[in-house]
Amino acid sequence: MFTKVPKKGLNAILIVTMLGMQTGWYIPTAYAESTATAVGQETSNLLSKLEIEGIKLDKDFLADVNEYAATVENNVQSINLLVESGNPDSLITINGASVKNANPNPLSLQTGKNVFLISVKDSSHSINTYTLSITRKQNANNLLQNIKLSTGQLSPAFSSAITEYTVPVKNDTSALTVLPSAVDQKATVEVNGVLAKAEGVLVKIPTGKSDILINVTAENGMKKSYTIHVERAEPAAVNTAIPAQNTRTNSVQTASQMQNSSEVQKTSKATLSALTVSGGTWDSTFSASEYTYHVAVSNDTKTITIEPTASYNSSTILIEGSTSKIIQLEDDQKTIISVVVSNGDDDRKTYVLVFDRKE
Repeated sequence: MFTKVPKKGLNAILIVTMLGMQTGWYIPTAYAESTATAVGQETSNLLSKLEIEGIKLDKDFLADVNEYAATVENNVQSINLLVESGNPDSLITINGASVKNANPNPLSLQTGKNVFLISVKDSSHSINTYTLSITRKQNANNLLQNIKLSTGQLSPAFSSAITEYTVPVKNDTSALTVLPSAVDQKATVEVNGVLAKAEGVLVKIPTGKSDILINVTAENGMKKSYTIHVERAEPAAVNTAIPAQNTRTNSVQTASQMQNSSEVQKTSKATLSALTVSGGTWDSTFSASEYTYHVAVSNDTKTITIEPTASYNSSTILIEGSTSKIIQLEDDQKTIISVVVSNGDDDRKTYVLVFDRKE
């Protein structure tokens, strides 16, 4: 005889039956093992550590982040890079060269950007590569180590920190060879706008006062100027007195001497009749025979326009070795600008403008 089972009871029986079926499900062993291996392979070609001794990376290291960067000063010529993998069987290379796991690796740095590719290969030959970019700053040294002259002596004695010197020379010194040397070999040095080489730069020296300007540009572009104030003695006076005897003969000799003296004291055409700037206060009024001036400018002045006027139309004028009249002032308190006037190969004078920023 059949007994009707209540609906609620039937539902309970079905649930129990399904639970019983669930306990009987079977998971193949092969499937479970392959899943575990896949998880292991996924992490076996990752780094667990990437550090530079004494240098901070641009971000904290994470195994799944593949790009890092750092910046070091110019005096840092090498680093010790520590890389480590949690998988002892992995092969680690830096730019193709194998390295030991968890050992510091010394790496040389060139000026500028250095890129190191760090690859991790596991037993399945799966490779994961990290990129480390290290920027070594350019050298900022713009100091001179020495200034040598073919004749004459610097006053005061040379020092890298002293930027202005005086050199008295005899009247028979018509030219000087200037040989400056920079502290840093990557710095460039110019003498009156001419690149200084191993043999130095030959500078024509006019009678009286003139200036030689030496510009040093560091590898990173920072500039420093040194000025040599040259004082070439005037020619000796010629005695024009004529003794009573042999008047005619002595008159001829005196005329010849005066002509020679005139040639020695030949007037230079390499001069300026006027020199103006777009702003600032001069320390003195311009004169064609004075060659160095200080101009006070406001602290926020970035550029200056210089307007030189030659005394003779045949003269050429170069401002800092260029024909441009607009000059960019340095960020520091002093900017030294040279204005070179030339009239032929043997006639040249240099005017120097020193722009001082107001405090």
